[in-house]
Amino acid sequence: MTVNVILDSAMSDRCDSPGELGEAFGHLARCLRLAQGLVARGHGVTLTLKDVRLPAGQALTPGITVLAAPLTPQMGAGGRAPVNYADVLRVSGFADARDVAARLNAWQGLFSLARPDVLVADHAPTALLAARLADIPHLSIGSGFAIPPATSPWPSIRPWETVSDQALTMAEIGLDHVLDAAQKALGHTRMVRVRDLFGAHDILDTFAELDHYGARPEGRYVGPIVSVPQALRAAWQSRAEPKVLAYLRPAVPGFMAILQALGRLDAEVLCVAPGMSPDAARHCATRRLRIALAPLDLPPLLELADLALGYGNRGFSTQALLAGVPLAMRPRHVEQALFVQRVEALGAGKLLGGRVDADSVTASLQELLDNPSYRQAARAFQSRHADYSPSQAVEQSLFLIERTFLNGGNTDRNQKPQEPQESPPACLN
Repeated sequence: MTVNVILDSAMSDRCDSPGELGEAFGHLARCLRLAQGLVARGHGVTLTLKDVRLPAGQALTPGITVLAAPLTPQMGAGGRAPVNYADVLRVSGFADARDVAARLNAWQGLFSLARPDVLVADHAPTALLAARLADIPHLSIGSGFAIPPATSPWPSIRPWETVSDQALTMAEIGLDHVLDAAQKALGHTRMVRVRDLFGAHDILDTFAELDHYGARPEGRYVGPIVSVPQALRAAWQSRAEPKVLAYLRPAVPGFMAILQALGRLDAEVLCVAPGMSPDAARHCATRRLRIALAPLDLPPLLELADLALGYGNRGFSTQALLAGVPLAMRPRHVEQALFVQRVEALGAGKLLGGRVDADSVTASLQELLDNPSYRQAARAFQSRHADYSPSQAVEQSLFLIERTFLNGGNTDRNQKPQEPQESPPACLN
């Protein structure tokens, strides 16, 4: 069997672009782990990437062929923020039928080279459409945001605003018109709608409580598939003081004010800040506030941390919750804001909202440190998922991918996939 694993993660209005635990690494790491697991099971894999560069120190496993994915043009929202996932696609290369048709044609060429038996798509909607038209079994894998639930219309991605059902429906209808025109331009006579691209076999690599759209009764949740790049080891300097671990980027709104607040806390603070200039880091650092510009080995630090601070980045935030550490969050994009809402609903964290200044951030962080309810909620999450392991998430995903191929790749949401008769295979990694 040949398995084609697709990565196409550059989508406007998404918070994970580019990656969470390293530049462009989050989605690529997931695909690499799946590709390596599939090769270990004896399958051929073609890994089709938007950016064919691999992380530093990452060697390609023999048996994996890398091809470049067709380029998806990015556009602005045109003065109107996207209201649901269909609208996200509109501003992410799906506004012009000619562009979509050109990409579909390119995907057809890739399929003729790779000859896949099944397609696994990580945020790759054009690849899904091309596979559907070519009758290639397919499924999506992702955190939830890019796999909308089987509701009509697709839900708002701006629940903090009033968005009418009509606006949500029209976004989907408008996108279907573009897809219809693209398909007709290539000579296809049957119309594949955007919601036809997703189905009951899709894999959600998150926990139900952290699904951007809320828990789905029939969702196939495997837990996050994480793979952290080579990282430096660091240790806490104090035993007695509260400990705060932060993961921020200079593009986070209010970045400098947040750093000032961290420096004022009566706590030891270690802040990982990729992209910050060395001069700025030296200027902001104090005896209690250390700033790291390179990735750090986070799990040992989280074991002793009292509070974590991030921007709603899913990888870091989930690691914190799995360690029983509450979160302060300052999101950059709408996907992150949705994730923050899920954490707040658990009672395990707090949004740093509005226009931030050092005084307000200091007060919010101090409240999170002083109020035991946040820690209790985070530890409850940790307890619920005590049996989770990244390796098991990979193995369960591989098992479901193989079953999709064996079952013929049905994507009808109304037909529930048969449950496995045996347990997923033991860990290979």
